[in-house]
Amino acid sequence: MKANSRIRFRVVTGVILSALVLTCSLSQVLAQDTPPEPPPIPVDPTPIGELLNANDRELLRKANNEKKQVETYLKISDAHLDSALTATRSDNIMLAERELDIYNKALAEAGRIAFSHKKEKDRRRLAKKVEQHIYKQIRTLETIERLFPVDRLPFAQAALENSKRLRLESLNETFDSGEVLDIPDKGTQLKKDPPGKKPSSPGANQFLAFSGTEGSPGPTRSQIPGDYLNEEEDDMVRQAQKPDDRTKVFMKIADRRLVAIKGVSIPPGDKKAQKKAEEEELKWGPLPKLERFELFRHYTRAIEETIAKLEDAHERNPKDSALPKALTALRDSTDEHLRILRSLESEIKDEKEASALKEAIAQAEVANQGAREGLKSK
Repeated sequence: MKANSRIRFRVVTGVILSALVLTCSLSQVLAQDTPPEPPPIPVDPTPIGELLNANDRELLRKANNEKKQVETYLKISDAHLDSALTATRSDNIMLAERELDIYNKALAEAGRIAFSHKKEKDRRRLAKKVEQHIYKQIRTLETIERLFPVDRLPFAQAALENSKRLRLESLNETFDSGEVLDIPDKGTQLKKDPPGKKPSSPGANQFLAFSGTEGSPGPTRSQIPGDYLNEEEDDMVRQAQKPDDRTKVFMKIADRRLVAIKGVSIPPGDKKAQKKAEEEELKWGPLPKLERFELFRHYTRAIEETIAKLEDAHERNPKDSALPKALTALRDSTDEHLRILRSLESEIKDEKEASALKEAIAQAEVANQGAREGLKSK
């Protein structure tokens, strides 16, 4: 009896162990075939005032009007974005996520204050300041996104998408017209790359060929502090609501920077030319009196903004009949710009000027190629 009991015990035990092994093996197979759920993106309810360091709080204490408050929050956003990049490169992802959270909240505060300004003109100017600031920050955010580990990628993606959304809101406030850019639904889930796959390359969804061909870099982003347009030019941009009209305005702004670079002077006896110059200055404002390397950077910025506005217009309405006209104006203008810019290469000796000229040529080439490719698809 005892022998039979031992045999039955061994049989039952063997069956149980086999079942356990089978269950574990099946669980492993299912785990391999079923992709893991993406990690949640926590929203830290802590208000920004409690997250800022002593230096940030001191800067805000000194900001005694709305303009300074917006500028201060933008400055704070810069500092924490830089800290997030440093932490990401050091693989300190927890710190990077915290810095991105503070960055998001500082940027949101800058937008809130700018968009709630009672005076329309000041509201537009502050909104433009926010938009231009984000425009420069996006490049850093794209770098962070590329460096972030796959399992924590939604944190970096959320910061990038939030910034792009706020930039569109800023553009709407800047133009202050009945035409509103499409802003992604804040409740829409962000599109995530599958686990193990690197995030899409930055600029992959940009308008037509402006991002550069596959394997080649897209347009660079100039780091030009402050605003490069005078008041009259700023008003001309705001009034030009159609893509083709706005492109022509930016091309005129770029043309004027090239005139200033070449230093074209009007003969004293040419009254007709003098009158034309006076009328232009009255309409477009005085040409900036800057060093040539700064004017090259202004030119580059005008081309960059043209591309950005065309991309926005294309996202809003890809079938807009004004887009082919805008692309034609961009192609024709940059054809002439490239001829002028290349003619200046041999005469420039200063290192700063040479670097700024190289960047201007590269940007004009990207715009020219993008316009040509875009026209082929229309």
